[in-house]
Amino acid sequence: MTMPAPQTEQGELRKQIKELLVTTLRLEGVRPEEIGDGDALFSPDSRLGLDSLAALELLSAIEYTFKIRFPNDGSAKHHFESVATLAAFVQSARS
Repeated sequence: MTMPAPQTEQGELRKQIKELLVTTLRLEGVRPEEIGDGDALFSPDSRLGLDSLAALELLSAIEYTFKIRFPNDGSAKHHFESVATLAAFVQSARS
């Protein structure tokens, strides 16, 4: 039994974003599979401890890796809430 393409693509995209998070931000002691799809990335209680500099690094890495651009209207912040919201944005920007 195969999964529908959008679900498979979304799962693969989330996996890639988690790997990008760990490698780009050099998150020591964090494995990509330990990051939940809905975990808040920039919350003060997030165990990832990401800050605004990390957001800029991640934004650049995502734009480069997926060949997309985030809008310059201030809405990018909303796409960085979780891996799931980032994946949804990347998927819509590639369509």
